[in-house]
Amino acid sequence: MKLLFIILISFSFSSSYSQRKYKQEYIVDGISVSPSIGLGSVVGELGNVFLFRGVYGLNVEKGVSEKFNLGVGVIGGNLYGLENYPYFSEFKTNFFQIQTSGILNLSRYFSASYVKNVIDLRFYGGVSMIWFHTDVFDSKTAKFLRATSENASRHTTLFQSTGSGIGEAGIYYTRELVIPMGFKFDYKINEDFTLNVDLGYNWVNNDKLDGTTPNNITQRGIIAGVNSYSDTPNDGWINISLGLKYTFSFKRRYIQRGV
Repeated sequence: MKLLFIILISFSFSSSYSQRKYKQEYIVDGISVSPSIGLGSVVGELGNVFLFRGVYGLNVEKGVSEKFNLGVGVIGGNLYGLENYPYFSEFKTNFFQIQTSGILNLSRYFSASYVKNVIDLRFYGGVSMIWFHTDVFDSKTAKFLRATSENASRHTTLFQSTGSGIGEAGIYYTRELVIPMGFKFDYKINEDFTLNVDLGYNWVNNDKLDGTTPNNITQRGIIAGVNSYSDTPNDGWINISLGLKYTFSFKRRYIQRGV
């Protein structure tokens, strides 16, 4: 009985001592602002990954936990593509895109959460809206062929419009849903500034970004040709950007048991 009493007292003291000593520290990112400049390229019928045009953006982030941030941003610029066979067409697009995203810090899964890494690898995905206008030209003669503001563009419920614009319906920008996803590579310069590289893909919920599809608008049974346009598959665009992020603050939080 005496032995059992000593064991219970020892266990109680040990448990109480360990609770007093237990303390976990981790980092939660504060609010940050990141302007960026980069290159964009369309993946579509007239898309070519080597035909890049300039894009620019601004992103704001806020840490929710040590491994997860929320972000909201805007990105815009110009896109261009050219395909000689079988379309013999080129397109020019101007656009802007507003997006929200969840950002997962993968590096903090492999390092102590209280350490602010010099290099971070992060994955993001989200939901966006894009506003774009596309003009298509004959690649041989430069003759104007079609635009996303014309009735010949086969409007559907997914092909919504906004703004005064041009054309019979007064349409200039097409508004559409986008699913952005990609990776961010962050290099910490100091406690305030971080250099980041964004490699992303934006899936667009229609096939109108380059103004062209394999389905012919005048003869639906014919594949391709300069008169190709419809709403069947989906286009997308690639984003490669370089940004400089300024973090206003980051917090060190603690989990502690006992007193």
